[in-house]
Amino acid sequence: MKLFCLSISPFARKAMILSRLHGLDVEEVEPKKDSKKGYLAGDNPLGKIPALEWQKGQFLFDSPVICEYLDSLSDTPLLPRDNHLHFLNKWQHALGDGLGDAVYNYKQETVRPEALHWNSMILRHETAILQSIETLDKISQWLGDSWTFGNVAIIASLDYASWRAAHINWHERAPNLAQWHAKFVNDPHYKATYGYPDA
Repeated sequence: MKLFCLSISPFARKAMILSRLHGLDVEEVEPKKDSKKGYLAGDNPLGKIPALEWQKGQFLFDSPVICEYLDSLSDTPLLPRDNHLHFLNKWQHALGDGLGDAVYNYKQETVRPEALHWNSMILRHETAILQSIETLDKISQWLGDSWTFGNVAIIASLDYASWRAAHINWHERAPNLAQWHAKFVNDPHYKATYGYPDA
C-alpha cells in the first residue's frame, strides 16, 4: 500500500502514526501538487491528502476513512467494538479533525492581503479553535495516556495549531491539555512523524 502524505498535514500525520502503531507495510509517498487540481490530480478527485492506494490504482480518502481502514488491518485495533466507546472515540477523532480544519481555514483567511481579509470569517475560525482547545482541556483527563483512535487526531491537530496558529498559545490557555500532550512527545511514533520546522 502507498500512503500519499506530508507530515505537516495533521490529517496525513494521524494516518502515518496509525500505520506505525500497527506495524503495517505502508510506503509513504510525497504527493505531487498541481496549482489548479491540488494533490494527486486524477487519483483523488478532491485533490487532498492523505490518499491511500489500497489496491492497484484504487484510492481511499478522506482521512477518517483511511484511519479506520488502517486500524481494521490490525489484530489489536484501537477503535473499540463496544458501541459507547466506539462512538466516543470517533467523536474525539472528529473533534481533533475539527480543530485541524479550523486552524487550516484560519490560516487560509489570514494569508490573504489585508485588504481582502474577511474579518468575521477570521473570527469564526479563531473562535472554533479556542472552543476546541477549551473543550479538550476539560476532557483531557479522560483521553488516556496511550494512543487511541480518538487521540491520534487530537495530537496531530494540536501540533498543527502550534505551527499555524501560534498566537493562540494553546499550551498556556489549556494547561491540563498541555500536560496530557507532553506525555506523547518522546514517543517514537510521535517523533518519527513530526515534520514541523525547528523540531
